[in-house]
Amino acid sequence: MKNEELKILQKKFKKIAEKGYVEDKGDKKIGITQTFNDLVSKDFKREFKDIEIKVKKDYTSKYVELFKATPLGKEVNQIKRIRNKYGYPESDENRKKIFFGTVQANASTFINGKLFRLKVDYDKEKIYLLILEKDFALIDDKAYWDFADLEKKYKRRKKYLFIIKAWEKREQDKVFYKYYDYYVLKLKDFKEFLKLLEQGIIRVNFKIDVHKKGPKVGDIDDKGTTFEVEELDLEKLYEKIQE
Repeated sequence: MKNEELKILQKKFKKIAEKGYVEDKGDKKIGITQTFNDLVSKDFKREFKDIEIKVKKDYTSKYVELFKATPLGKEVNQIKRIRNKYGYPESDENRKKIFFGTVQANASTFINGKLFRLKVDYDKEKIYLLILEKDFALIDDKAYWDFADLEKKYKRRKKYLFIIKAWEKREQDKVFYKYYDYYVLKLKDFKEFLKLLEQGIIRVNFKIDVHKKGPKVGDIDDKGTTFEVEELDLEKLYEKIQE
């Protein structure tokens, strides 16, 4: 591998692995990934700008954010439009509308009486948010994302993914980690992102809430529309690098 950051990180990994189990020394337990980062460097993000660390310690998997991207449309604020038209009351006590839900391209998601799904349009180079009736009749395709904008955000991801295999053990009130193996992945082309989006492996997560307190109480609280992928599928965005 030509990348100097990777060469340095590989050498440091071997030294850390030789230590065996190392203690998480954070007062509030900083976790398995941050413990490794701190063992490598106190300023990891600055020294390793092209590398993202992922530690695999078990078989659990969660969705991770790739990037945030607000949908576009003729109306400037599509988030507000979607919330107002398709949202639902937060509770019986608070009738202010919210809108939470995940949407994919390979299946429809039922949210507040409507069906939602994504459409990847290669001719128009857009990803459309389709909203349909229960009989699949299209009622709204006004919101979309441009390929060009998404590609810019995608390429801001770090170029390399350094996957570490580790064990965890607890002794009384202390936590220890053993980093015993690793492999390196390199980010694939944006076309692979679109392919995984079409397959439903990448999804869009809407989180449109309302402010619960403060001067904006009751107002819309957009927590960000995210493109995300399950941890187990994250490696599909990358290719394995042979040492």
